[in-house]
Amino acid sequence: MKLSDEDRDRLALHTAFAVHQLARYVAARPDVPQDIRDRLRGHISAIEGVMVTSGHDWIRDEMEATEEALQ
Repeated sequence: MKLSDEDRDRLALHTAFAVHQLARYVAARPDVPQDIRDRLRGHISAIEGVMVTSGHDWIRDEMEATEEALQ
């Protein structure tokens, strides 16, 4: 089964938001190893870049706050 471009874009957007929400949860937990935090921070940074480039710049501040919290 092949998704339409619109469905694929919608799936990618929802997936990005889900990863962000999970990263926010992880950022609040002191028992998560630093290497996992670092990897998530890199992924959130990449997701933020794509979202801002594609016109979803309203999420930038929230994602940057999550990146900082993961340090």
